[in-house]
Amino acid sequence: MSVHLLDRGEISGGTTGLGEGNVLCCDKRPGPELGLAMHGLALYDELEELLGAEAGIRRKGALVVHVDEGSWVAEAERVAALRAAGVECELLEPEAVRVAEPELAGELIGASSFPHDLQCAPRAIARGLARAAETLGATLETGRAAESVGVDGGRVNGVAGLAADAVVIAAGAWSAPLARSAGLELPVEPRKGQLVQLERRPDFLRHKVIDGSYMAAVESEDAGLAVSTVVETTLDGHVLVGSSRERRGFDLSVDGAVSEALLASAARITPGIRELAIDCAWAGLRPWLPGGLPAIGASAAAEGLWVATGHEGAGVAHGPVTGRLIAQAICAEETTLDLAAFSPDRFGSPPAL
Repeated sequence: MSVHLLDRGEISGGTTGLGEGNVLCCDKRPGPELGLAMHGLALYDELEELLGAEAGIRRKGALVVHVDEGSWVAEAERVAALRAAGVECELLEPEAVRVAEPELAGELIGASSFPHDLQCAPRAIARGLARAAETLGATLETGRAAESVGVDGGRVNGVAGLAADAVVIAAGAWSAPLARSAGLELPVEPRKGQLVQLERRPDFLRHKVIDGSYMAAVESEDAGLAVSTVVETTLDGHVLVGSSRERRGFDLSVDGAVSEALLASAARITPGIRELAIDCAWAGLRPWLPGGLPAIGASAAAEGLWVATGHEGAGVAHGPVTGRLIAQAICAEETTLDLAAFSPDRFGSPPAL
């Protein structure tokens, strides 16, 4: 295939470069997204082979920490189901958790351990993949915005002044207007998330640490503010604290009250957080879709229209494997995963013209 990649700014100048860079199975439940997550995690072996140290991959594992009895009881069933699906994980009692992470000195009933979850450098990976695509013959064009997709007689014919037999909309939280221009009503919205970066303490945490309420915050369809604890040490040694979720349009402002809420929540399980100086804070926009699953695959709104968006906070984990799935489908190859559950048309889009 002849491929032309357009980006309105620089590569990874939007959401991709603003997140924590996590590739996780620890925050999943059995179902279509788990399959995407497992294949996405496995693909990082190839990315590390392709990009080496540039990928910044650290296989440090993750701990899902529980401070409420109710969530802890439910965790045993979830972990058993994930193990049955092929995910390596186990439950840990409080003593074992504190041996694994001495900074977890606050409230604690138990935790689940996911040793293969990893952290990476998403901005560097995106740019490395773009560079590799150019080496294979793709054309890369930055600073060129795509305002609409051209459709003629029910078939895609181009985008941004370029002729094309197929167009893949992969514009994250900004995908809805592009889809609409081609006749697809895709209800993707920006879901704001704020992060607080603290001083450099490379030895503060060995794992990614998530509190047990995180999954409920991800799965909630409430537009209001939700705060749950995610804390870890970054590749350059800073301590990073998240995470918030709220749907308030394309607002990237930093809210001091949200930063304080994040730190207070994290201090409940890692009291030492309060001793660390704040370095900076920022916000990003996750592409959110109702129901929690991304949109991956062809749309009947127009022949040649493809979509790859709506990964919410898992775009770093699921982006590369989504690219592979879309490429397989466009080339009429058998896809690694069945894409039916991810259909862009599942939201009741109009039939083809």
